[in-house]
Amino acid sequence: MARVLQPFEFIEAAGVKEAVAALSQPGTRLFAGGCDLVPAIRRGQVRYDTLVSIMKIEGLSEFSSHPKVGVKIGAQVLLSRLVNDIWVGKRWAALHEAVEQLYPPHIRNMGTVVGNLCAAVNYYDVPVSMFAHRAVLTLSDGTTSREVGIDDFYTGGRGTAVGAGEMVTQIDLPPPAADAGSAFKKIYKARRRADDLHKINAAAYVALDEAKEKITDATLVIGCVGDSPLRITAAESALVGQVAGDEAFNSAAEMAVAAVQPMTDAGWVEEIRSDWIRILARDVLAQAASRALSRHDPAEDAHLAY
Repeated sequence: MARVLQPFEFIEAAGVKEAVAALSQPGTRLFAGGCDLVPAIRRGQVRYDTLVSIMKIEGLSEFSSHPKVGVKIGAQVLLSRLVNDIWVGKRWAALHEAVEQLYPPHIRNMGTVVGNLCAAVNYYDVPVSMFAHRAVLTLSDGTTSREVGIDDFYTGGRGTAVGAGEMVTQIDLPPPAADAGSAFKKIYKARRRADDLHKINAAAYVALDEAKEKITDATLVIGCVGDSPLRITAAESALVGQVAGDEAFNSAAEMAVAAVQPMTDAGWVEEIRSDWIRILARDVLAQAASRALSRHDPAEDAHLAY
């Protein structure tokens, strides 16, 4: 296994247009935190002649958050910035928990949020939470921009919707409902084959009515069961109008189990995996609803400096 980085040219782009223009050359790749890229190069899985750093491009380090405005995350924002933000912790809890539980911990201090999503690794935690919060990504060629919802961002394998001559410059999370909560959880498991995934993760978002009894909106996402996170849309639709309780959550969990396609031909393995999906789906929904039920923070009504 290769452990020494092979020679390559390193370019620090001054703008988005310069960065994406460099990508037209064969063997070129954008570089931010490098948490996924550098280990892959060391292992000999990929080889690039040129790495183009985006870390000195102005305007990509912007970050802001407020529950009545939403979250804006520039392409240079490190994952650790989210852990230390009070509003992300309070109102985008699924995202906060996904980042907080990253392993090894140094990834938070080196990796960028955008880079984590663009790596398109099917067992990463942050994309699962982004699905729960219905993130929108901005793609730019340096002149024009377009927006892509997280549901349409992954195209299979490790492919994304980023086209030739484009890069992701920003992620936006919409503001949560007044009485809403979210949650993220994962279960580690033993790997039985080289292509087996070592965990299953899940995230949920639940919004309640003014009486804090019935569900008005919901998102349920299961990760590590395919090429990209899977939204359980049938469960989300069924939850709307239901009383936020065990009956609704257990029913949604069964829908999650039914929606996931088998990944092996071993029945007993699939049975265990189904049990874990059932547990995770039920628990993230219950915790998200609990947070929605107890949510109250007068600071949300403070004057906004935007």
